[in-house]
Amino acid sequence: MRLDEYLTTNGISGTAFAERIGVNAATVYRIKTGRVFPHRSTLAAIVEATQGAVTANDLIATAVSGSGTESKPANNDLSKGD
Repeated sequence: MRLDEYLTTNGISGTAFAERIGVNAATVYRIKTGRVFPHRSTLAAIVEATQGAVTANDLIATAVSGSGTESKPANNDLSKGD
């Protein structure tokens, strides 16, 4: 189960979950949207806090797929003298 699905299904806010696992809310947001992969200790805390409903594999899948909401320029080569 993805972390965002777990939180929604169980009516838990990102802030409350962050407090439960000992990180800040921004970290939970970045993890659940796939922007970052959690450190080992945070990963263990997520699995424990969700009683195994969210696994390392779930977080890997989220990190690989990412959120897709941020766009990057197609060419960021600043060497061109336009």
